Amino acid sequence: MQRLSIICFVVLAFAAPANAFEVDAFKSGMSKEQVKEALKSYTFDKVQDFSAQTLIAYDQPEKGSNRQFVFDFCNNKLAGLQQEMAPSNRNLVIVINNYNAKYGQPIKVNAGSNVTSTGDKNELALYWRKGLDVVGVKYSVIAPIEQLLVQYDASNNCWQTPR
Repeated sequence: MQRLSIICFVVLAFAAPANAFEVDAFKSGMSKEQVKEALKSYTFDKVQDFSAQTLIAYDQPEKGSNRQFVFDFCNNKLAGLQQEMAPSNRNLVIVINNYNAKYGQPIKVNAGSNVTSTGDKNELALYWRKGLDVVGVKYSVIAPIEQLLVQYDASNNCWQTPR
């Protein structure tokens, strides 16, 4: 009987999704329709199908809320989520501190600068592994615009993580 209990426990443990991020009402593996339904309670100014693989929900810039979610789908299932936050050094330090406490030291850090058609781009990106998922924090500056993003990516066959 004890052996049967152990076998059942092992089977259930492997049946549980190992790569399932969950952010607010959004879980990896959701369909685009399920994400759209969950977004109704957020009252964004606009929810837009950017492409077959991408859905964007945001408030108008004049509102000053800095609310924007970008949902990326792989094989019609939610596999990536980017959440924009108010860009500030204080918020960056708090988010990094929280993820360091939760997941340990980052698995990857990118810091760089390059020149784009719109000017100099400076970026700092840190990534942590959570099971098979990757959680990232990106702070980008293309003067005069600053952007702070938190990114969640489930393991998938559409893009390499971290991206």
